[in-house]
Amino acid sequence: MAFTIVKASGRSEEFKISKLVDSLIRSGASPDIAWNIAKKVEKKITRPAHTKHIFRMARRLLKQYTQTSDMKYSIKRALYSLGPAGYQFEKYFSGILMAYGYEAETNRFMAGYCVTHEVDVFAVKDNRGCVIECKYHSNGENPTDVKTALYIHSRFEDIKKAFSVKPGNTLHITEGWLVTNTRCTSDAQKYAECVGLKIVSWKYPPALSLEKMIEQKMLYPVTVLSSIKKSSLEALFRKNIMFAKDIADMDEQHFLKQSGLDHATALALKKEADALCLHA
Repeated sequence: MAFTIVKASGRSEEFKISKLVDSLIRSGASPDIAWNIAKKVEKKITRPAHTKHIFRMARRLLKQYTQTSDMKYSIKRALYSLGPAGYQFEKYFSGILMAYGYEAETNRFMAGYCVTHEVDVFAVKDNRGCVIECKYHSNGENPTDVKTALYIHSRFEDIKKAFSVKPGNTLHITEGWLVTNTRCTSDAQKYAECVGLKIVSWKYPPALSLEKMIEQKMLYPVTVLSSIKKSSLEALFRKNIMFAKDIADMDEQHFLKQSGLDHATALALKKEADALCLHA
């Protein structure tokens, strides 16, 4: 029997077991395990159910099968933990871009035709410059709206115009990006498609959304590791260790020295990072 669930945004939609199965498979569960978990969750759902409660139930069941899959399933929660301010999210996304072949820097001041702008991330690939604004949210209740898209596009156009009239400038500013760890409203998406503003958000665009960019190259943030603590997180960020892959790529002694963490904490994080990145 069909029933509705409440999303983080407060909107209601019909529960579809196939969507839950797909998310579990993306996290590393086999199709058989994913369907097994999804059917158990479906039986336990009380009406009306909130997506966060469904997520918690699925995650508890997933832990019974594999810790690695559980961590993968927690990407969205891990992105919320890249706070409380948005600076770490900017650094994290610039790291994602570098893994995809871009040169990227954060918090760059760029002269526009009218005024100077501080840009969250400026990325270059094949002599094409991308002006990127990152909108971090600590939860999924406030989607990025069309006013933000309008603001970002106007800044991009001002910078693009300044570069186009500068004599001898060989770098072309070609794209403005809006990047967010949650979702954008339908109006924001519609406006962006109309003016050519690129959006990278949760589940949008379908072929190259934020979670797809993460999963394709296993660029999981360190916040996805289940034993991470706030004090450890601050220490890792100070050392510019943003990705679980950064930890997995170091040998044990190098990570212990580089991180500055106590031996037990470093060993626990190293073990989880290795399981997630090296054996996934």
